[in-house]
Amino acid sequence: MRSGAGTASDLERFGRFCSALVLENGSAMELESFQRDMLAHYFDGTAETLILIPKKNGKSTLLGALALYHLISTPDAECVIGAASRDQATILYDQAAGFVRRSPGLVSRVDVKRGYREVRNRRDSGRIRVLAADVDTADGVIPTLALVDELHRHKSAGLYGIFRDGLGPRRGQMITISTAGDHEMSALGAMRAAALGLPNNERSGAHTFAATRDFSYVMHEWALGKDDDLDDIPTVKLANPASWQTPAALAARHDSPSMLAWQWARFACGVWVSSEAWWITAEDWHQLEVPDRLAPGDRITIGFDGARVGDATALVGCRLSDGLLELLGVWEAPADVPRWEVPPGEVDALLAEVMERFRVVRGYFDPPLWRSEIDAWGREYGDKAVGRYETAHSKMMGAVERFRTDVATGTLHHTGDVTLTRHVLNVQTREGRNGGYWLTKDRPGSPHKIDAAIAAVLAYEARAEMYAKGNDRSRVPITWT
Repeated sequence: MRSGAGTASDLERFGRFCSALVLENGSAMELESFQRDMLAHYFDGTAETLILIPKKNGKSTLLGALALYHLISTPDAECVIGAASRDQATILYDQAAGFVRRSPGLVSRVDVKRGYREVRNRRDSGRIRVLAADVDTADGVIPTLALVDELHRHKSAGLYGIFRDGLGPRRGQMITISTAGDHEMSALGAMRAAALGLPNNERSGAHTFAATRDFSYVMHEWALGKDDDLDDIPTVKLANPASWQTPAALAARHDSPSMLAWQWARFACGVWVSSEAWWITAEDWHQLEVPDRLAPGDRITIGFDGARVGDATALVGCRLSDGLLELLGVWEAPADVPRWEVPPGEVDALLAEVMERFRVVRGYFDPPLWRSEIDAWGREYGDKAVGRYETAHSKMMGAVERFRTDVATGTLHHTGDVTLTRHVLNVQTREGRNGGYWLTKDRPGSPHKIDAAIAAVLAYEARAEMYAKGNDRSRVPITWT
């Protein structure tokens, strides 16, 4: 990377300014080496800087400090903060306002106008102000510094374009900082793709630097590659340069039951991936949770899927009358036990309990790894209660589409089981050659389990086919309060 003649002194002054700022935890802000790297060309006069970095690496705090420094050091500064929404833009503004409130000496220099969402310089007409991604209200702005936060949330490049075109009259500069986006056809995705094709381009570890020949435009990106192991914490640390993002802190985020695979890939690893590729959105799934459980004597269908060694195995029930799904049993391989095997006796015992407790009218079992057991269960409980269902067969694509459609329309419901939810939201889809979708993991060998989700699809499909063949006409809409 090029380092210009004016960079060192200006950057050092900013570093000293930061050390006088007080963070929310009461400590002084210290400019870290990666933050110096990402701002070096800005202080050398670069017009446009794009920074892509995973969440929780202090981007809003850094830009809040930069906005204040610019306000104080630039005569009649016009610093604008833009984001996809006014609330999002206010996050960065609040960082700047918080520094003023906590840091001795700043109150005499600047004035926080909360009602206007502005910070003003007491000694001239300089100001920091918030503008949302409404291009009508932003038209005509002539910034000395434009800060664009979370560009991946913007529906278009409209606000970015207005800010960029306004830089000329006052030789303004612009910094855009964001986490990875969900698809490369977005405004941010197109910008990143163009930057990766620039003549100055180098990668070191998880950091990519790209720039035009004259360094008027630069990009910094911290992100893992397609072949990197997203579950290896030391590898993930490479994409999270902040000192507070320790391996222990990253492991805690990774292991949280609420952390979804696509969220981890995108927000912790910097990998561009769409949540939509994960088949069902968390919002849609959580809306289907109801305060109910399967009751003894209920007429249900069941679905069974799983491995014999490693991975996971699950049994899911679906009530015939209203499509309520409940996880009846699950076995997951411990991460630290090699060649772990599902205890077959436990599966036998659970299935016997389910058959005794409920009226199982149909069951679909994925056969490859449990063929002999399924045959034995079929002889004991009957072919309808224990039937084979080839999940590798093309009819599975129809079952997947029916399940996903009924999720979208609110036809099915579930009990809110944490493990079932985790499996469902781990699922990705892969398009078949002739249309339709298969269910799959986010990548081969991934530790993210999906077997309970497949068992849920089988249970729900067994119920659907009962109605399709006219075996039961008792289906009525159910309302939960």
